[in-house]
Amino acid sequence: MARATPIAVRLKLPDNILEIDWSDGVASRYAGAYLRFVCPCAGCRGHGPGQVPEPTWEQVKDVRMLGAEAVGGYAIRLKLSDCHESGIYSWDFLRDNDPEPRAKAETESTG
Repeated sequence: MARATPIAVRLKLPDNILEIDWSDGVASRYAGAYLRFVCPCAGCRGHGPGQVPEPTWEQVKDVRMLGAEAVGGYAIRLKLSDCHESGIYSWDFLRDNDPEPRAKAETESTG
């Protein structure tokens, strides 16, 4: 089965939210601090388990998104308020780490 792909990506800086509508009808919302917490980069995760201390929620809970840029057709890189910019969030990673996947129709009806 083919993976879902993003059909719309919205960065809502005032709300510190990244929204993605997926090709299978799911709508995802990611808070900036959450994305910093799960950052997949080697600086945050190492190249293997236990190589570096992973960020704690206390360290990142106030992080805000300042901008974003596409990385090819497969990912997005975020510019974050703690000067962290090395995380490349692939679409597959974001879909797998959706904190609360919702059907797009449900999201539109509740605003």
